[in-house]
Amino acid sequence: MEQTFFAKLPLLEECQVLVAGAGPAGLCAAVSAAREGCDVLLIEKLGSVGGALTAGHIRTCMGGVSEGTMRDELGKLLETGGACIPHDTEKAKYRLALWLKENGVRLLLGTCVCGVTKEASSVTGVVVATADGLMRIDAKEVIDATGDGTVAVLAGVPFEKGRASDGLMQPASILYTIAGVESDLVCTHESDDTLLPDSRSYLALCKEAHLSGELPKNVDIVRLYGGAAKDERLVNANQLCYVDGTSPADIAASDLELRRQIHQVTNFLRNNLPGFEHCRVLQSGEMPGFRETRRLEGREKLEASDISSGRKREDVLVHNALFCFDTHNPDGGGQAEDLETARAVKPYDIPFGCFVPKEIRHLLFVGRCISGSHKAHSSYRVMNICMAMGEAVGLAAALAVIRKIPSCEMNVSDIQQKLEQRGVCLFDSKVS
Repeated sequence: MEQTFFAKLPLLEECQVLVAGAGPAGLCAAVSAAREGCDVLLIEKLGSVGGALTAGHIRTCMGGVSEGTMRDELGKLLETGGACIPHDTEKAKYRLALWLKENGVRLLLGTCVCGVTKEASSVTGVVVATADGLMRIDAKEVIDATGDGTVAVLAGVPFEKGRASDGLMQPASILYTIAGVESDLVCTHESDDTLLPDSRSYLALCKEAHLSGELPKNVDIVRLYGGAAKDERLVNANQLCYVDGTSPADIAASDLELRRQIHQVTNFLRNNLPGFEHCRVLQSGEMPGFRETRRLEGREKLEASDISSGRKREDVLVHNALFCFDTHNPDGGGQAEDLETARAVKPYDIPFGCFVPKEIRHLLFVGRCISGSHKAHSSYRVMNICMAMGEAVGLAAALAVIRKIPSCEMNVSDIQQKLEQRGVCLFDSKVS
């Protein structure tokens, strides 16, 4: 009945490769596929492109990958050179949209996926909600870059949420930028301590404020990243646990509470830090940032042991991914693990099977929703790694269209060969 209804909907667009979600992974997937000559359509529910790195106000692109990926290209576009320093979100909105246009990617904004069209076990397109109502988009291959795995779940792909013990997911935050700072103080992580002018420890001050209630109950560190201007700081501090980023009610509640916390944290800075007395909120994320929602079930699953051992794979599509186990405590403040455990990682590979559902054809997924465990997800979810994922998966979809086979049947060595021709490093040496 559902598919019969969908078939009667008006056709909005048709394309060879459809990418849903214009965040870091989706942007790179779309451009990557277009560079193979495919007709690519990128759809996004928000009113601008960039996702977390623009609307989400996450101005630091974290994580490492091998040389030659689109991470390097995006670093130049954002004027950061790929370094983990704050970029200008307003410049990024324009430059990323222009980058898509220059590479021949067609773009639709204000377009929210609300259904999937299928024939047997094959995805044939999506249903979207627009200002004109429900409409259909037909495609040869679909890439789910929504972050929440929306397309894949609507297509019937199984998924997991949260940690195995209780299903709790990592907390939500809203990053924001302050201006009017007259100090050199920065603090980028839990072991980055700085002495204040009166020789007090900044981290100790944060702990005291957490215990006294001056800071929110789940906040025991206020990270301050150097801004684009000397008087600016990007603030990563507020945190809300026990929320689900796929629940509309939780999204609304998170937005209200985290914006209240923005004012509480800013008052702490004004009242306690010399040089911050006159700081003001300049800009914040347009939406709460949910670090974790759904993790989809793929042919393969990335485990924490793969990351801690630095496992290399013959079917690699992302090589030498590197980031700590950044597991923000789902039921309290700070991190879920001590620093030694969090940093016990080695450069690892992400294989093709983590992007491919077990039973659904003509569908791939990319970004934070790929197949992996709760702990593994805390490492691979960051934006630089998602960019490299997007490039590889976009290429896989494009090659599948060109060869007229389902993407799930692609020979991974053919994808690897094309990536290497682009200059992407996939192997340090032969995998044993």
